[in-house]
Amino acid sequence: MIRYVAFLRGINVGGRVVVKETLQQAFTSMGFQNVSTFKQSRNVIFESKAEETEKSERQNRAGTQNQLGL
Repeated sequence: MIRYVAFLRGINVGGRVVVKETLQQAFTSMGFQNVSTFKQSRNVIFESKAEETEKSERQNRAGTQNQLGL
């Protein structure tokens, strides 16, 4: 497993609020493991079986766009 960190800046602005549990659930449903958020920043730490960083990045972007509207 490879450990990644997603720095999601500005996700709780403009009247939009993404709670920690929703964010963790979104990343888990994308197939990532050991998902946790860091403090109140909403940065996400997760692990992936994907050995290619670019593949995980594409999967992360598509998932956050589709599930969270980001």
